[in-house]
Amino acid sequence: MANATTTLPFAERSATYVSPKFALARQLTEEWSLKASFGRAVRMPTVAELHQGSIATNAIVNNDPNLKPERSWTSELTAERALEVGSLRTTVFLEDTNDALYSQTNVTVTPNVTNIQNVDEIGTRGLELAFQTWALWGGRLDFSASATYARSRIEQNAAFPASVGKWQPRVPDWRANALATYRFGPQWSLTAGGRYSGTQYNTLDNSDPNGYTFVVVDLRARYANDRWSASFGIDNVGDEEYWAFHPYTRRSAFAELGVGF
Repeated sequence: MANATTTLPFAERSATYVSPKFALARQLTEEWSLKASFGRAVRMPTVAELHQGSIATNAIVNNDPNLKPERSWTSELTAERALEVGSLRTTVFLEDTNDALYSQTNVTVTPNVTNIQNVDEIGTRGLELAFQTWALWGGRLDFSASATYARSRIEQNAAFPASVGKWQPRVPDWRANALATYRFGPQWSLTAGGRYSGTQYNTLDNSDPNGYTFVVVDLRARYANDRWSASFGIDNVGDEEYWAFHPYTRRSAFAELGVGF
């Protein structure tokens, strides 16, 4: 780390971690299957998160070269039922994350410091239901849908106590998707998709003004034969305004043309 007048070296550092994953599946009957998995994930802090900062009064600020890696233990239990023309899947999932890497303000020091810091513990518990079917109505209709509930809360965070008990950023409580494709014949098809998200926040204490809930619908029509294909679609038909780090695209149209040789 250096500026025009000062150079301060970083201490050497090395670490080794293992990220194992185990899965076991069992076919209970012709219709029912069961799968369980358990694993550990490790995300090392990036070079920028560790070292991108500045020098003030002979001290390095705005970064933390001693950041710990983010470590998560995850587990899932999935039961799947095979249907005559489709499947139904239920998944229970658990995740415990220690030292999650987030930008936050450490309010326990004076002056307060805002940079990438370790959040002590985040716990997530959830359930997902997913259904898909195909070849309905004489082979004309395919349909799939899923719904997920996740309770993801900050359980410990010594550097920013106001965040304890709040929702993990960008993890909504409810999320759902649906997709349907109808074929009018061998060449024409129409696809409609919908997405729903419960309230998402970008701040650890959930105080940001752009926490949002949204419903977005996309449409697409397609024609295809042996030589060429064409499609036209509209994304975000309802012109919904929703955010992450920045606003997502509002209503937009697109067209595609493909030719085979």
